Amino acid sequence: MEFKKVTISLPKILYEEGIQLINKGFFSNFSDLVRSGIRSEFKELQPVVKDFDEKVIYGDKELIAGVKQSITESRAGKGRIVKAKDVDKYFEAI
Repeated sequence: MEFKKVTISLPKILYEEGIQLINKGFFSNFSDLVRSGIRSEFKELQPVVKDFDEKVIYGDKELIAGVKQSITESRAGKGRIVKAKDVDKYFEAI
């Protein structure tokens, strides 16, 4: 697993509470405490992020219209097959 170094500033009270948890054996060190807190926040936010992504995708009328048009063209045999590398080039260009 690759790690990235992050430097943070905390209010003194949070730092002291963290040290107390470490001293009581809940965490091995401050990095362990911070990683655990971040994981917990990410886990709680997953449903919110999923809901947000769905609203963004399904709320984008232009995107929905484009997808419907693609489906219609595909069913009518008007679709075209594009190689993955060409799709990658297209997205890299935008």
